[in-house]
Amino acid sequence: MKWFFPALFILVAAANASSPIIREPGAIYLSDFPIPPLRVKILEPASAYFDAAQSRYAGTLRFPQTVQVEAIDANGLLRIRGNAQQGGIVAWIDPRALEPLPAKFVENLRKSQARKIQVEALIAQNEAAIGMTVEEVARSLGKPQKKTSRAEKSETQKIWEYVKYQLVPQTTYAPVNNQTVVTYRPTINSPGGALIKNSTGYSANTIYVKVPVGTLTVTFKNNVVESLDQSEGSTAGGQVSVVIPPLNVYW
Repeated sequence: MKWFFPALFILVAAANASSPIIREPGAIYLSDFPIPPLRVKILEPASAYFDAAQSRYAGTLRFPQTVQVEAIDANGLLRIRGNAQQGGIVAWIDPRALEPLPAKFVENLRKSQARKIQVEALIAQNEAAIGMTVEEVARSLGKPQKKTSRAEKSETQKIWEYVKYQLVPQTTYAPVNNQTVVTYRPTINSPGGALIKNSTGYSANTIYVKVPVGTLTVTFKNNVVESLDQSEGSTAGGQVSVVIPPLNVYW
C-alpha cells in the first residue's frame, strides 16, 4: 500500500493547482494588471505552502527550474506556479529561494495596486480623472456623444465629448373623481344599505426628466487622459481628480 500515498498526494496537489484562487487578504495578484508574466529561477530546493501563513505544506520545489510569480503578499512572500517533488503546484514560498526580482518590481506593483483602488472608486462614482486610460474612462462614463482626433506633431490626440445630465422632477396635476361608499347598519326604523358619495380633487404625478447641465471634454494623449475641460454644472466645485498613469512594473 506504500504506492497509494504518493499518488494521493499528486491528486491533492493537482486539485489545488487547478482550483479557483482563494485570495489572501492584502496580497497583490499580477493577473489584475495587463503585464507580461514574471518568471524567475529558484536558487535551491524550497519549501512551499498552500497559504501565506505557511501552515499548510504543499511540497518542496525541484531544483533547478524556472517558476512563474503570480502574487505577492503584505509580508513579501511570493505565490508561484512551479513543479514540486510531488508534481505541479501553485503555492507560497520565501522570496529568498528565488533569484532577485527586477529592481523596482515590488515597489511599482504596490503603486499599481494603490492606483487600481483609486481608479475603481472613481469608476463607481462615474467620474473621470487625469491619468486614467481610454478603457477606464469608457467603463466610468460610457460611450461619448462625440469622438474627434487632432494631429499634433508626431502624435494624435483623441478627444471625447460627453453631455452631462441632471434628473429634474416635473409634477403634473389631473382632476379625479373620488367615490366613497358609506354603509348604514339596519335599525328598527331603517333597513340599512349603502350610499355612494362623489367628490372631486386632483392627483399629483411626478416624473424625472433628463436635462443637460453641462459638458465634459476628455483629451487623451497616448491613450491616457491628458486634460479634462468641464462646463458649468459638470462637477461639484469644478474640481478635477488626478491619478498616476499606468506603471510598467518592470522598470
